[in-house]
Parts: sequence; C-alpha cells; structure tokens
Amino acid sequence: MKKFLLLLVLFLAIYAGARMHLSWTRPNSDSPTRVSFTIPRGSSLSTIAEILEDKELVRDAWSFKMWARWKGLASDFQAGEYVIPRNLTFSELGDFLQHGKSEEIRVTIPEGSTVRQIDRILAKKALIEPGEFEECANFCDLGFRISSLEGFLFPSTYYVNPTTFSNKKFIQRLYRTFQSQIDEIRTDIQESGRTLEEVVIVASMIEREAYGDSFSEKQMIADVIWKRLDERIHLGIDATTRYELDEWQRPLYTEDFEKDSPYNTRRNLGLPPTAISNPGLDSLRAAANPIDTEYYYYLHDRSGQVHFGRTLDEHNANKRKYLY
Repeated sequence: MKKFLLLLVLFLAIYAGARMHLSWTRPNSDSPTRVSFTIPRGSSLSTIAEILEDKELVRDAWSFKMWARWKGLASDFQAGEYVIPRNLTFSELGDFLQHGKSEEIRVTIPEGSTVRQIDRILAKKALIEPGEFEECANFCDLGFRISSLEGFLFPSTYYVNPTTFSNKKFIQRLYRTFQSQIDEIRTDIQESGRTLEEVVIVASMIEREAYGDSFSEKQMIADVIWKRLDERIHLGIDATTRYELDEWQRPLYTEDFEKDSPYNTRRNLGLPPTAISNPGLDSLRAAANPIDTEYYYYLHDRSGQVHFGRTLDEHNANKRKYLY
C-alpha cells in the first residue's frame, strides 16, 4: 500500500511538473488577437490569475499563480487597463503586468455615432483637443476623395497608442475598416440598383431611427424609406433634423421643423445631402436588403417598440394608441 502511495505521489509530482513546464515555457496561443481587460486596485494574485484565465490569456490560472510565486512576482503586478496579445509566454505576460497600464488604450465608437460625437469621444480620452477630429474630417488631405465622411467611418472598438495618435491616420483607419466591412454586401448593393452613397445615407437614418430594433424590423423600416423615396413622399424622419441641430436627447418642437433645410425631411423631398450617422453593418445590410411590405409609416412607442402602418389613418391610430 505504501509503495502504491509513493508511486501515486511521484506520478502526481511528475504530472504537475509537466503541466507547469508546458504552461510556463510556451505561448498561450498562436493567435496575436489583442484582449483588453482591467486589473482593479488591490487585486490578489489569485484574482489576477483568474482574470487572465477568463480572458484566455493563460490556459491555467493555477499554473500562472505558481509561476509568479516562483519568480517572486506575487506582489509586483500593477493595477490598470491592459491591451495584451494572446500569444505570450508567462514571462512576456509578467513583463506587461509589472509595468502598469498598456501603451495602447481602447476607443469604442458606438454604432450611430456622428463625426462630431467621435470627436467628443476622442477628446474625452484626452487623445485630441475638442474639434480637431471634426476639422480633420472636413479639411485633411486623406489620400482619397469623398464628398462627406459622415457614414463612411466604421463604428467599432479600436486600440490606439496615445503617444502616436493622429487624427488623419485614425480617420484613414476608420475608412479602411468601412471599406473592408462593406465588401460583404457590395453585390447586394449592386443588385438593389441603389448607389453606395444612397445605401449609406439610408442606413445612417435606420441606425438612428431603429436603434435596438431587430434586423428584420430594420429591413422593414428600410422598405418604408425606399418606398417613400421612390414615390416622392416626404420621409418625415425626425433624426435628420436632430442631426442638423446636434440635439439627440431633448424633445423636438414645431419651430425645429420650420427651417427650410435639406436636412428637414418633413419639408424637403428626397434624401438629406449626407449621412446623419456612421451606421453599423446590420443597418447597412438592411438598407441594401429591405423586406417588401405594404407599410408606408412607422413609429416607436415610449418603450422603443416599433409599430407600422399601411395608411395615414393607421399611422394616426398608432400615434393615439402608443404615443398619447
């Protein structure tokens, strides 16, 4: 029995040693994908190891914890925000964690953001002075020609280095991402008979009008917009006026719609002259692939649920039922 126990202990020791050796000496992954995470102040080594395992930066939290203790690093890891590639060894990962915050920071551009709102996001991150991004979007020589960048800057999460950040390069990066994303639906756009600019403008309105709606509901809203455009009916989309006013929260009043502006789709036929936001891929796809319906009207109730109407009478009935 004692001999069996000794063999068992020896086996477990060899197994543990092999497990640690593999974890300690080889990269966690072949993927260079970067992961962002935060280590809160006062985190224990166990907590840090669990965070790393949860983010798939290490395969085994226990092995990393044993390695850190063996290296005498248990109390050397710094709190902060990190952006770290997955293909690191324990030693490389330990170097990152000893030097505090990553050189790169995460910048999230939400779907439906305008150029002006992107400017505010970057200013809040202390990457620019307020107004610099918007000015560059309007006046920088970007190496390509486009009448307006609004709608063509793809919303996503990006990682940037504050010390080397450039408005021009960031705009080019957002535009390149848009071009790569739109490749998925270029055939759909061509088959729709619409131009890319038309699809982007309609998608930008869908993004602002149908935020949170399902993809099929976005497709139905797209059908309403295209149908009204084709039949020369005023779009009557409040979001276009909100874009011009840069007022996205407060209620709109009668006087807000009195201006004879190309963005006032209650008074002017056709599309606004530019997109009114930078739409995500779902809204772009919906604009290029509308669902054919009998509806000419839609509204969102106070909870955000969309309701469609075939006629003005149905639309007014929906107003009375869901808005008043």
